[in-house]
Amino acid sequence: MARVKTTRSGGLRRALPHVVGALFFLAALTVVTIFTKRFVDQRVAQPTGPLSVMIKDKPPWMSDFLAEQIAATVPRNSSSSFDRDLLVAAADKLRENPWVNSVRQVRRVYGQRPGDTLEIDCDFRAPIALVEWGKYYWLVDGDGVKLPEQFTASQVPGIVIGRDSRMNIRIIDGVRQPPPDTGRRWAGQDLAAGLGVAKMLYGKPFAEEVVTINVANFAGRVDQREAQIVFWTKYATQVRWGRPLDAKDFFAEVPASQKLDEMASIVRQYGRVDAGRPWIDIRYDKIMYPTPPSPTAPPTAPDASASHAAAINASTMIGPDR
Repeated sequence: MARVKTTRSGGLRRALPHVVGALFFLAALTVVTIFTKRFVDQRVAQPTGPLSVMIKDKPPWMSDFLAEQIAATVPRNSSSSFDRDLLVAAADKLRENPWVNSVRQVRRVYGQRPGDTLEIDCDFRAPIALVEWGKYYWLVDGDGVKLPEQFTASQVPGIVIGRDSRMNIRIIDGVRQPPPDTGRRWAGQDLAAGLGVAKMLYGKPFAEEVVTINVANFAGRVDQREAQIVFWTKYATQVRWGRPLDAKDFFAEVPASQKLDEMASIVRQYGRVDAGRPWIDIRYDKIMYPTPPSPTAPPTAPDASASHAAAINASTMIGPDR
């Protein structure tokens, strides 16, 4: 029996260091856990001050000023990096912004430290044209949604012509329907027709001199014999385009692709899209224009379109506003 007791006590002595070590390990783990939780609560889950807002893949057309305006509307105060309500509130606020077409994602990302930045990923409404109504010119996107910005006639030349002296955005005038509330679609088939042509002309070098797309005679509502859509150039001259792109009766006119080819050919030959004439008509196989060239403006010239062109021409002569 004595030998058995001795063996047991020896086993306890050998196990005791392991037990003590395990207790120390558990104590250290508890301390580390407490300090880690405190760090997360104070430095990560509860960052001090408002969060920064970053627009993911900001489109090239968007100015820093506009980006800051959009970011300023986003709620950014939160007590935790795991605050889902903040992300939901930010997404809801963005959906109310007229510049935002849709919200893909809002998330917390690492800026200077974990979770201190809200990254917003949105599909934005790009301005396609300035639509004239009354004394103002309103920005609209490709679907005709009215955007928040509006300009006066004196501001238009600096908007239409970019800092690189190239065409930045075109004017559409002659629409019949009044502007809607900001963020709503501007009604009217005439505006839709003008927007279709504006998107078609975008980025085409031979169309650089086209300033205004006039839709006053849309559907022949003024004169069935005249062009439904007329381009006004920066020289206050006309390029008579004709029917909208989606017209079903193009048998009366050449296709849009042929008209574009003719415009490019005229620029190559004459150095100007109007061939140096007061007007040219590209609706038919044979291009028409006054011969010999006459300084007299065509009798159907809309005053507003002519004034746009004159203002843009003056702007390009002296340089765009800086």
